[in-house]
Amino acid sequence: MKKLISIVLALIFIGSCKAQDHESLFHPIVLKAKETSLYTDKVEWNLVNKKFIKLIQGKESTEELKDGLQFLINSLGDKHGHIRSAKDHSIFVYYDGPIHEKWKDNREPDFVNSVINAPSEFSFMLLDGGIGYLKIVGIGAGNVKEQADFIRNGLSTLKEKGVDKWIVDLRYNGGGNMEPMISGLAPLIGEGSIGGSVNNRREIFKTYAIENGQFNHWGRIACPMDSKPEIDPSEKVAVLLSRYTVSSGEMVAISFKGRPNTKFLGEATGGYTTGNGYEQITDDLFLIISQDIFMDRNKVIYDERVGVDVPIEFQHHIEFEQDKQIAMAKEWLKTNN
Repeated sequence: MKKLISIVLALIFIGSCKAQDHESLFHPIVLKAKETSLYTDKVEWNLVNKKFIKLIQGKESTEELKDGLQFLINSLGDKHGHIRSAKDHSIFVYYDGPIHEKWKDNREPDFVNSVINAPSEFSFMLLDGGIGYLKIVGIGAGNVKEQADFIRNGLSTLKEKGVDKWIVDLRYNGGGNMEPMISGLAPLIGEGSIGGSVNNRREIFKTYAIENGQFNHWGRIACPMDSKPEIDPSEKVAVLLSRYTVSSGEMVAISFKGRPNTKFLGEATGGYTTGNGYEQITDDLFLIISQDIFMDRNKVIYDERVGVDVPIEFQHHIEFEQDKQIAMAKEWLKTNN
């Protein structure tokens, strides 16, 4: 019996060593993608590794690596995947492979480039009827506390003016860093669990919560903030979405899902509902690929897009006064239901 156990243990050890030897043959960049990708189980890694090594063989400069890195990103089948410059955060390569019909990108490229990706800032205003309007745009690299404070100060200013009904406009949110967005909006989102994410086996990967007016991001406070202003969880919130709401902008939307007296108006979002890792793969480049799928406070998983309660087509280049989504949101907020 002891001899049999020894043989079994030896075989396990040999198998483990072979697996380690096998992985040692992988290029470090390919191995990092293999270890972190949400879609790792769907990729033929041996073939990808061989072709990647062939494409970059004898190449050293960042620019020379581009074809190999483009191949790697496309091999993942991850439409959210891309590689960015460590120097200026510009996109070096991005997924440009085939996309399933359900994932089709229906955004207008010119509008994305000229409006969504153009420099923009958070804004707020007091509307008639005691309605507070908050426009939350995408937030890139920067000081999280400073960015969160801009949003929180807007929230506080409107509350001091007697606001008890709210419009959260996420239609122009092209993603970025969710931490300042959710931290700033925390008192409006409400206390307790606001969601998280799951891995490719549908197991809980991350948890998000609001605790005493602060965003708890996977067990840590994203940035220290006080609990002010105090907002009654029964106050009505209209969340405006569009096809241009993507990535972390979608997670901000999801953080409001399940909140009482909250209605979503507009269009289903762009469908980039995955959390991306941020792995440095060279001195100049970061690998940014999907690692998990967003989930709301009721454990609803968002595999595709974030939907709305009241469909209204997004209007491009429209004046605020003629904005049909704004008008519909105000109409609902002023009713008693």
